[in-house]
Amino acid sequence: MSYLKSYVDSLDNCGLQQSVLATSNAVYNNVQKHFDCRVSTTGLLLGNVQSGKTGQMLGIMSKLADEGYLLFILLTTDNVDLQRQTYNRVLNSLPMFNVLNEQDEEKFRTLTHSQPIVLVLKKNTSILKKWRDLLVASNTFKGLPLVIFDDEGDAASLNTLVNRKRTSPINKRLTEIKETATASLYFEVTATPQAIILQSVISDWKPAFTNYFKPGTGYLGGNFFYSDPRSFCVRYTQEDELSDIMSEDDIPCPKGLENSIYTFLVICAHKKLNGEHNCNFMIHPSSRINVHQRFKDIIDAHLNLLQRSTDDSGFDETLKLMWADLQRTKPDLEPYDDIKETVIQILNNEELMVIPLNSKSFVCRDSSDPNALDLSKGFNIVVGGNTLGRGITFPHLQVVYYCRSSKKPQADTFWQHSRIFGYDREADLVRIYIPESLYKLFTELNKANEIIVKQIDAGIDTCQVIYPNNIRPTRKNVLDLNYLNILIGGVNYFPNNPIQDNAKIIDDILYLNDLSDDPARITKDTLIEILQHCGSLDKEDFDNTRFIANIKALGVKRPTTKYKLIVRRDRNISRGTGTLLSPNDRLLGDKHPHDVVLTLYRVNGAVDKGWNGQPLWIPNIKFPEGLCFYDSATFI
Repeated sequence: MSYLKSYVDSLDNCGLQQSVLATSNAVYNNVQKHFDCRVSTTGLLLGNVQSGKTGQMLGIMSKLADEGYLLFILLTTDNVDLQRQTYNRVLNSLPMFNVLNEQDEEKFRTLTHSQPIVLVLKKNTSILKKWRDLLVASNTFKGLPLVIFDDEGDAASLNTLVNRKRTSPINKRLTEIKETATASLYFEVTATPQAIILQSVISDWKPAFTNYFKPGTGYLGGNFFYSDPRSFCVRYTQEDELSDIMSEDDIPCPKGLENSIYTFLVICAHKKLNGEHNCNFMIHPSSRINVHQRFKDIIDAHLNLLQRSTDDSGFDETLKLMWADLQRTKPDLEPYDDIKETVIQILNNEELMVIPLNSKSFVCRDSSDPNALDLSKGFNIVVGGNTLGRGITFPHLQVVYYCRSSKKPQADTFWQHSRIFGYDREADLVRIYIPESLYKLFTELNKANEIIVKQIDAGIDTCQVIYPNNIRPTRKNVLDLNYLNILIGGVNYFPNNPIQDNAKIIDDILYLNDLSDDPARITKDTLIEILQHCGSLDKEDFDNTRFIANIKALGVKRPTTKYKLIVRRDRNISRGTGTLLSPNDRLLGDKHPHDVVLTLYRVNGAVDKGWNGQPLWIPNIKFPEGLCFYDSATFI
């Protein structure tokens, strides 16, 4: 039996089986095109948050093992719990592989080629150095290609000192690991690829190929939760609830948080009545540990109050309101009286656990310890910040209360907070409590993510990243600023050294279009066709291919975008005149702030004006205001 068939047969989700097979074959096709076992190659594997990236990696490993690859490394973040969890997952999922932990040095030294080998390692400098030395010293695997899967490859692997012309420690060790083999095949695996996509063309971390793996059947993701119009599962909270919670010592539980607790109680009661004994509620208010403790104290106090108030009319009124809210999306929800009785049982038996989860919390997370935190059991309210981002998995997460804000949010960091995404959520009963401003932020992040996914899924090599100008795509310290292009919406872009000899072909294009209005509305395809024939002799001056890619990406982000064309003929303008825009033409373009506006000047091209004696068309393009377009420069 093949390794891939054995692995796929072990999966209990038919949709995931099909997804793993499709991904494994698609990735292997790219491997065949880009990797010849002589020169190291980097690829990007893009998945959705909590969509089963580990399962997909194991499928690709199995496929490559079927094709004769023998030595694999799976890298996790520098988190003991996650590394241990991943090791156990690989050990149980790939029984025909030799699966080694970080402490298995002696076992590694005795291994042969009889079975494929997987090393599960943390991205920790000392761990990486130890295994670099072991790989260098090994005679058994010399000459074999090394396949590396870097889970969360955008998180700690990239060079954070690139703009200081130095190499960060983790990045240096990973390079050394790659260089232990004659050639390495390095997969950067992530749901937030912004930092990877924007690596410079001279970086070893710029992927040579990309693959997107679709989630399996039953996955709830960005389009389900963050839509316009607003998803049915979203309930807006007051914008200032976090400030209120932190402002006074004896503040009562604010309304949004209170409603989310009642909602969770109803869902727990529903689960219990149906013989289920696990449900989770995530509260993500801040990265600050004192805030986590403050929330725990308020929630504990409120649960104690509810326990004493089950006979009060206020308790009954609020509980019935939350039951009715859930019943609207789940008509077969148990009758209210049964729910109320069960909620009272849960409160009286103190079945709800309120757990702060951060670097200072005293929660045992060692899975080998019988007292370790296990979110697959019980009814849990988990409060935290950064710990609730990458790596942590919430089974049966049904309710989220989110109020973490930032003056200049970072897209990849915030998108990783979407722990509500996943397979085992009961869609009819899922709820997100969030301020309207933050919901709109996540809606923008989802739109941007969709653009990236669609471009990668279509095989577009030059991927465009588009965000509102108040959102950063990623952290600056991993991007080589010498090779980063940033195009700002609302700014006019024009070539200083324009292409000449383009008059006839653009004349013909314009002849075929109705230009009676000023500006005239044209199609996206016509705009692209015009741009293909006008630009600059110098890509650093005016890169028409980049503008075309931006237009295509914008068509995904904002399908309703309009494209306007202003045409001016018979201009006897000297070379080097700048934007060429007259004050009136500039004002005309500014009247369309949400559109793409292309202004074309037909210049006579007189020799005494610095031209070659032939007429030419010179472009000036402006993208919608409020947007920033990012990509890595294609020129060196």
